[in-house]
Amino acid sequence: MDIASILESVREANLFIQLGVVFLISLVPFLEGYVAAALGIAVGFPAIPTILAASLGNWISVMAVVVLYDKVGKLRQGKPKKERSAKRMEKARALFNKYGVPGVALIGPFVFGHHLGALISLLSGSPKRYVTLWMTIGILVWTVGAGVLAMLGVNVAERL
Repeated sequence: MDIASILESVREANLFIQLGVVFLISLVPFLEGYVAAALGIAVGFPAIPTILAASLGNWISVMAVVVLYDKVGKLRQGKPKKERSAKRMEKARALFNKYGVPGVALIGPFVFGHHLGALISLLSGSPKRYVTLWMTIGILVWTVGAGVLAMLGVNVAERL
């Protein structure tokens, strides 16, 4: 069952269930709020509440990365570090080195999503407050942008 099918199955449900499903989808890394908002609006959910639910869900899951980063870092102190060579991680680091936290927050979703962008920004030594600010801006820009395009009838879901 794909995401569009899940949303389609709750199309006739009450608004709270619709928004709850959008919220849950937006919590998932690499799906993000902009995917959830665009699909929800394309299925026929009310635009503004859908955009708000998708933004909030995405923001909460990215903030969990920011908060857990410190917790995991404290647990890993003293343990040897493993080098990661994953393709997404390399792209994220290159983007960070070129554009910094704002670039990762605003351009990153093209490549790797907000969750990995937040992690890369933190691993690179950026302050949590700065990462939080820019990830919030990035999530809002992407989710509102995708929601507005979906409201205008642009088939964003098909392009994602």
